[in-house]
Amino acid sequence: MAKRKTDFMPDPQGTGILSKLYMTYQQRMTILRWTLYTITCLVLLVAQDVLLCDLKLFGGSVNLAVSMLLLVCAMQDLETAAVFALVGSCVYLFSDAAPGPYVIVMLTVLGVAEAAFRQSFLRRSFGSSVLCAGVCLVVYEALLFGIGLFAQLTRIGRFWAFLGTTIQSLIALPLLYPLFAAIGKIGGKTWIE
Repeated sequence: MAKRKTDFMPDPQGTGILSKLYMTYQQRMTILRWTLYTITCLVLLVAQDVLLCDLKLFGGSVNLAVSMLLLVCAMQDLETAAVFALVGSCVYLFSDAAPGPYVIVMLTVLGVAEAAFRQSFLRRSFGSSVLCAGVCLVVYEALLFGIGLFAQLTRIGRFWAFLGTTIQSLIALPLLYPLFAAIGKIGGKTWIE
């Protein structure tokens, strides 16, 4: 009996260690996308701590890590945003750039809340992503200032520094969006809104 082109053909077997690890094109592109997100996060952390730390507006400097984390959460679906917010806030904490361990809870809750709100009520677009990330960024900075006052880690006179950080971080959101939108297109959409 002759084989037809439509008959089932097993995958070709390769040799070596990687021959047992078979990944589809979609899986490879997903790994590439999240690898680029991770590298970009690390580059932004270094840029924030090395290059932009001297750029002060009202005594505050830009917070690129939080801007990036909240923006990516606004651009993803709820399940992906939840995992990314948790892992990203842990990386942010252990990078020694975070003000304290409470940022893990704050950023995870804000990232999940904004992803749930955007996915439920808004279409994925530039405006909705930047708006959701901006609102959560303002809430994050207000909570951070409130916790600092409550724990007596700051004083009311430092409000202008927190305001300066918020303004600079809000300005960074639309500037970071094209980069993360381009990275997010790698591998196509995994779900349809």
